[in-house]
Amino acid sequence: QSVREEDGRALLEMLEALRQGAQSSTAISVRILAAGDHDGVCAAKILVSILHNKGVKYTVVPVAGNTEIIEHLQQLEEDAEVRSLVLLNCGGSLNLQQQLEECAAPANLRCFVIDAHRPFLLANLSKHADRVFVYDDDPRLGGRPPVDEDDDDEADDGARGAGEEAPEEGEERALDDAGQARQVERKRKREADRQVRMERKRQRVNEYYLSSYCAMPAAVSLFKMARQAALASQDLLWAAAVSLVGYHEQGLLGKLEYERLAWEELKEAFDRTDEDLSLSMPPTAPGDADTARDPGTQGSDDESSLATSRRRLRSSANEMRQLRWDTDFRLLMYKHWTLEESMNHSGYFYGAMELHRDKGVRALKNFFATAGIPPGDYRQLYSCMPLPIRKSMKNRFSEFGKAYGLSKDKMFLQQFVLDRGPLGDAKHALWLKEISSSDASYMLFALLSFIPNELSNFRLDLLPQTEGGRRDTAAISDLERQAMRDNFWRAFDMVLCKDPSSLREGVEQAIEVAKAVQAMGRFVKDTNAMRKSSRFHWCKIEQPPAIFRHYLSVRRLAVWLLQVLYTHRPKGEVVERPLLIMVRDQVRESYLCVGATPSHLSDDKDEFAHLFRSVLRADRSLKYRYDFLDKSCIEVAADDFDRFWELLSDSAE
Repeated sequence: QSVREEDGRALLEMLEALRQGAQSSTAISVRILAAGDHDGVCAAKILVSILHNKGVKYTVVPVAGNTEIIEHLQQLEEDAEVRSLVLLNCGGSLNLQQQLEECAAPANLRCFVIDAHRPFLLANLSKHADRVFVYDDDPRLGGRPPVDEDDDDEADDGARGAGEEAPEEGEERALDDAGQARQVERKRKREADRQVRMERKRQRVNEYYLSSYCAMPAAVSLFKMARQAALASQDLLWAAAVSLVGYHEQGLLGKLEYERLAWEELKEAFDRTDEDLSLSMPPTAPGDADTARDPGTQGSDDESSLATSRRRLRSSANEMRQLRWDTDFRLLMYKHWTLEESMNHSGYFYGAMELHRDKGVRALKNFFATAGIPPGDYRQLYSCMPLPIRKSMKNRFSEFGKAYGLSKDKMFLQQFVLDRGPLGDAKHALWLKEISSSDASYMLFALLSFIPNELSNFRLDLLPQTEGGRRDTAAISDLERQAMRDNFWRAFDMVLCKDPSSLREGVEQAIEVAKAVQAMGRFVKDTNAMRKSSRFHWCKIEQPPAIFRHYLSVRRLAVWLLQVLYTHRPKGEVVERPLLIMVRDQVRESYLCVGATPSHLSDDKDEFAHLFRSVLRADRSLKYRYDFLDKSCIEVAADDFDRFWELLSDSAE
C-alpha cells in the first residue's frame, strides 16, 4: 500500500488494524521485529509510543537479518495469541507469505512491513500475499515492474480462447484448409506476443533488482502515522530526525535528497507543532528499554483531569521550545570534544584541508590563528571555551574558511538540534545538554556496533570451543546475537537524549569509533592499500581492530575514505567511483565486505548487491552469509575468499 497517497492514510488504517486485533485479547497481540540499525531503533521508539498511547500490548524483538525473522516465525506456531507482526526496517526482501505458510504460523496472523531498504521482493507486493501488508513510502516511486502481470496475461488469453466459436456437443463441423491455417496463425501470434511480453517483463525485473538504495526511513514513515493519529510530539519528531540524518551520514542518502526530505517531512511538521499541541494532548510514552521489552506493556490509564491536561500541554510546549531547526557544523561531536580533535576526525575538514599531510596540519594552525581562536581554546573542550568564541564560531569559520579551501555549503548542515538542559548531570564538561541530530546518529552507530571483549579478535583463545578443541561457531553466533540485542537496547535508551548516563556512554563510544576510523583511514592512505578496478576502488584489510568486526563500523570507514580520498579532496584528479572494503574477521574466519557508493552517483543507488548476487549464482559452492538487511554487505568464508574475489573481479569488468 502506498503511504504517499491521501497524506499517509494507509498508516492510520494499519494502526487501526493493530488496535482492532488487540481488542479481543488480553494477551500480547503485537510483536515488533525491529532491525538492529539506527532506523530500527528510532522506528521502534516511535511505534511503541503510539501503541502505548492506544492501549495495545506489544513486545519488541531486535533482529539482524532474515534468518532471525524466519526463526521468529517458526516460534509463532505455538503462540496463537499474536495477531499482528510488525517488521520495522526489515522483511521487505524476504518472501513473507511463503515463510508464514512453511512455518505454520497461525492463520489469523498478519504481517505489516515498513522497510526503507529497496528493492522490495516483488512476491511481497503480489495480490496473492494476502497476509502481508507492505507500506511503500518511496519519494522516487516509479519503474517497478507489474507484479501480477502473468495472471492478467493468462486471463486475457483465456478470454480470447473463449471468444472463438466452438461447435456444440454432437455437432460435426468441417473446417476448410484456409480456416485451419487462420486458426493456427492466430494461436502462433498469441504465443509470440506472450513470449515478447514475458521477455519484456524479465528485462524489467532484472533492471528492478539491479541496484539497491534507501527510500523513506521507517521512523519518518511512522512519524506520519503519529501525525495522522494526532499524537505528534517533540520526542517522536526528534527520533525521526535522527533516523533521517543517519542515512545521510552513512552515505546512503545524498545531501540534496536529505535536505528535501527534512524540509518536506519534518521541518514543515515542526513549524505546525505549536498549533497542533494546542489542539491535542501529546502521547505518554514508555521511557526505557525495560518497559518496551516487558510483555505486560500496555497503554496508560485515561487521564481526563483538566489540571492534568493543562500541565501536559505546558510541559509539551516547553519541550518544543527545546528543539530547533538550525544550520549546524558538520564537525563530528565538536560540542563534546575539542575543536582541534573534531576537525581532525571529520571527513570533510580532514579531506578538504588534507590533514593527513604536514602542510595540512600547518594550514589548520594558521586557520585557527587567522580566525582568532588561540591554542588554549581549540585544544580544550567546547564547554570550556570562552562564550564569545562559542557564539561567533560559525561566523569565524564562514569568514576565514574560504582562504583555506573550506566551503560554507559543505561546512554546515541543516538539521534539528535538541537542548535538554542540564538533565540533572553534575558533569557539564561534555556539554550533554545540547545535541545535534547528526551527533545523536553517530552515538547510535557506535552503540549498535559495540564489540564486547569476549568477541574480540585479540583474545581468540577465550572464544567458545567444542569438546574436540575446535572453535564453536554456533556458540559464537549465540554470543553475537546477544551482543546485538544488548546494543539495541542501549541505543534505544539513549536515542531521546534524556538520560545523562546513556548520553555519556554514547559520546564516549562515538569518539572511540571516530578515532578508530581515522587511524585505519590513515593506515590505508600511508600504505597505499587502495586499489582500483574498472568499476570501483577496493581495499583489503587483514588485521583490523575488533571494532571493524561490525558492518556499521566498516561502512563508517568506507564513507570516511570516500570523503577524504575522493569527494572532498582538493584538486581532485582521481575519478570518483564506488568503494569496496574487505575486512578479515579472525573470530568468524571470514571476510566482511561492505560496499559504499558516492551519493551523487546513480541517484544514491549502488550496484554491489547485484554484483554479489552474480557471484553467488556463478559458484554455488561458496560458503557465505548474505543475510544482512543492507544488501551491499556480504560475509565470505576465508577459505573461499580467493574464488569469490576472482569471480567478483570478472563480474566488475
